[in-house]
Amino acid sequence: MIERGCAGRICIILNPHADKGGAEKQRSLIENACKEHKLDYVIVETHACRDAIGFARSAVHNGFDTIVAAGGDGTANEVLDGMVRGIRECALTPENSPCLGILPVGRGNDFAWVAGIPDTLTDAVALIANGKASLIDYGELKGGNFPQGRCFLNGVGIGFEPMVNYIASDFTHVSGMLSYVLALIKVMMNYPKASKLKVLLDNSDTIEIDTQQMSICNGRRMGAAFIMAPEAVVDDGLLDLVYANRPVGILRILSLVLRFFKGTQLSTPYFSMQRVRSLRISDEESKIVCHADGEEISRGCGDIEIEIFPKGLNCIRKQQT
Repeated sequence: MIERGCAGRICIILNPHADKGGAEKQRSLIENACKEHKLDYVIVETHACRDAIGFARSAVHNGFDTIVAAGGDGTANEVLDGMVRGIRECALTPENSPCLGILPVGRGNDFAWVAGIPDTLTDAVALIANGKASLIDYGELKGGNFPQGRCFLNGVGIGFEPMVNYIASDFTHVSGMLSYVLALIKVMMNYPKASKLKVLLDNSDTIEIDTQQMSICNGRRMGAAFIMAPEAVVDDGLLDLVYANRPVGILRILSLVLRFFKGTQLSTPYFSMQRVRSLRISDEESKIVCHADGEEISRGCGDIEIEIFPKGLNCIRKQQT
């Protein structure tokens, strides 16, 4: 892992609504930690969905050296997407692009976990102050609400998983892993049927699957606690496609869900995994329900395309956990 210095001028994009509004209370702690490390920083707050995309894009155009997502996975996703748009518009190479930093003050903080970001804000700011970044992969999905494309850091979920995620995000007073567990119980009360999906792998082989769950992952963890892709690595240039290879009944899924906490689902005959650089997923009934980094992509579309961009982004991180 080749590292480069980064810190310099820092733009911190804070989502005060992250963690059900809890992130707003963290601003003073972030500012105190930045002052302690004598960082050259500004903080901008988001007020609406997708504000962070515009702020991050502008930060690239304005020459910031480090752009920090202060929030959860949704904030990190928007900041990434805005950075990529700005990097492409400015024709920057990955090596000469701004660095992405993470301050985990959100609900799930899955990518922060994958990237080895410290749990405490003071330590997370210290990591940014150290300014060591390395190149990681990111993905881009086209389809659903984003025919023009939406970038992602961690992964895309189809079927059972996004259903759980959407319900968890609707809870007003419950956050973190508990929100996902309660959402899981709610989904089980209206257990989804398998979808017939056609998957084109690397523009070459096509597989047809009757499945209730599919994950296309750059990172290992989603949903605050579920190891959806146990072997995924964020800088190997590949996406891990992990899927239920047959319809799974409601009683069986209960035992399999427990395996996701440890990432042992691939040791069962019910799940399979392939590594790809790109894929196209189609459903003749247009019932693809999917998210990217927890952000809604579709509650029912006919096809999506996903591609990995190897070592396309500088990220301030430790090692993959």
